[in-house]
Amino acid sequence: MKNELERQTELQKLYLRNMQLIKWRLRAISDIREGKTKTTFRITNTEFCVLQIRKILELIALSALVSDVDIYREKLGNIDRMWNARLILQDIERIHPNFYPEPIYVNPKNKFQWQPRKEPYLTKDEFIAAYNRCGKFLHEDSPFMSNKEIDSAYEQIWNDVYRWGQLIINLLYTHTVRLYNEKDLFYIAMGDERERPHGNIFTKIEGEGLPDGPHEI
Repeated sequence: MKNELERQTELQKLYLRNMQLIKWRLRAISDIREGKTKTTFRITNTEFCVLQIRKILELIALSALVSDVDIYREKLGNIDRMWNARLILQDIERIHPNFYPEPIYVNPKNKFQWQPRKEPYLTKDEFIAAYNRCGKFLHEDSPFMSNKEIDSAYEQIWNDVYRWGQLIINLLYTHTVRLYNEKDLFYIAMGDERERPHGNIFTKIEGEGLPDGPHEI
């Protein structure tokens, strides 16, 4: 039978795989926005990017589920069919209020000195707002909208895609995930464009509040 660290290591690898998928989707958005590739029409360029944001949000929610999947499966039942990111966050938060990724800044002179990231990042409230807004663009609008209204709506969501992308990068670039047991956490670094996401598992020393050192993945 696997011990706790072995199981956490296994789950962190699944978490990191999701982070790589997020990096690929962010890159795809960037390629469209920078004109490196494109679909046939401006409107489908926008819809492609909106779909990637929606999928990224789903990956963030599913990654939260993965991080403590045994606990959530025990308390929520059949989680394998869960797909609605907004409802996943709500269900997880009832069980583990501190589940959401915490963006951090790592002191380059001391990698064990972490500070909260100061730049704006994707909060839970903004996550829900973005998820709901993207959902509306996965379906056709009323056929009675004017061309001006359609152009305005797509221009706004095009700008939102860029803003959401930056907030997602700020959230995930370097972040921690507090596990349900409140003594262990995942440390996650997305890395530069050519790197794969990587991470460590830290354990709090009883009475110290400090990690006892990383377990490299």
